[in-house]
Amino acid sequence: MRVIYQLAGVAAIAVVGVTGWTWLNLQQTGGDSAGAARGGGAVPVEVVAARAGVVQETVSAVGTTLARESVDIVAEVAGRIAAIRFEEGQRVSSGDVLFELDQSREDAELREAIAQRDDARAKYQRARALREDDNVSQAQVEELAALLEANEARVAVARSRVVDRQIRAPFDGVTGLRDVSLGAYVAPGTRLTTLDDLAVVRVDFAVPERFLASLQPGLPVEARNVAYREQSFGGEVIRVGTRVDPVTRAVRVQSEFDNDHGELRPGMFMTVRLILGQRDNAVLVPEEALVTQGEFSFAFVVSEDRARRVELVVGQRRGGEVEILEGIDSGQKVVVAGLQRLRDGATVRVLDSSDSSAMAVR
Repeated sequence: MRVIYQLAGVAAIAVVGVTGWTWLNLQQTGGDSAGAARGGGAVPVEVVAARAGVVQETVSAVGTTLARESVDIVAEVAGRIAAIRFEEGQRVSSGDVLFELDQSREDAELREAIAQRDDARAKYQRARALREDDNVSQAQVEELAALLEANEARVAVARSRVVDRQIRAPFDGVTGLRDVSLGAYVAPGTRLTTLDDLAVVRVDFAVPERFLASLQPGLPVEARNVAYREQSFGGEVIRVGTRVDPVTRAVRVQSEFDNDHGELRPGMFMTVRLILGQRDNAVLVPEEALVTQGEFSFAFVVSEDRARRVELVVGQRRGGEVEILEGIDSGQKVVVAGLQRLRDGATVRVLDSSDSSAMAVR
């Protein structure tokens, strides 16, 4: 029993010794930090001056290119291809003939209709001359006038049939690949080729409804495609959709881009950057200066060797910097290193470049 008491005493002495050694060690190692926090010593920190810069409020999206005008060239009537008046990929003007169908029958019908019209006109003119001498009745004159009018209508119909045999470009554009060959027989509605106006290309994309209040025609748009990795295409918003999709909660936006060199083609996948606004004198600080606690963000501003904690309203983030909407002015010095040991109102020692390097090494 005596031995047990002796061992218990030794263990108690050991516990007291370890506790005392630990307390002493904490005092030695943490004294500088605690003393600095209580104002007993200056906390070494690195600072950076908040700078003024340009910040753009942007929305990223993906879109698809469309030609400003695009149609399938189709045959309106049945017939055999008699002539092809263009080369694939050729730029054509509005009204240019692209295809001609065989029109020998339509030409004959037109000549017949013209002959009948001319005969009816001659009879009508003679009847009018005879009517002046009262040699024919007024009813005969009116009957011949009606016949002339009917024959003129037949000429118009025959001429329209001839026109239908010539398939023309409805607007200025670039022709696509041909789907038919010379001599092929086509039915009404058969696609012959395509025609696209590529001088200006549209890009359709969707924007979340929360940005709806900022959307308006004229906003600048930047677009990129994997085929042109180093090139950015600039355009602007032309129109904003009148409806919000109830499934995606997004509104359709259409922009236009000049395409003088023809790089963009309909159907291309584009990554779009819509610029909603720009602030030319925004306050920017490094991301390292921010301290986040829940939903709030803070930073330490240094003035006259003292650190003051300020609450921030944060804006855009970009390239390692954060826009400060409220809390810091341009030119103020903010702490970017040594934040762990800082308290509001603590005395600080701003390190120069050599001290900062040494602290980084340690």
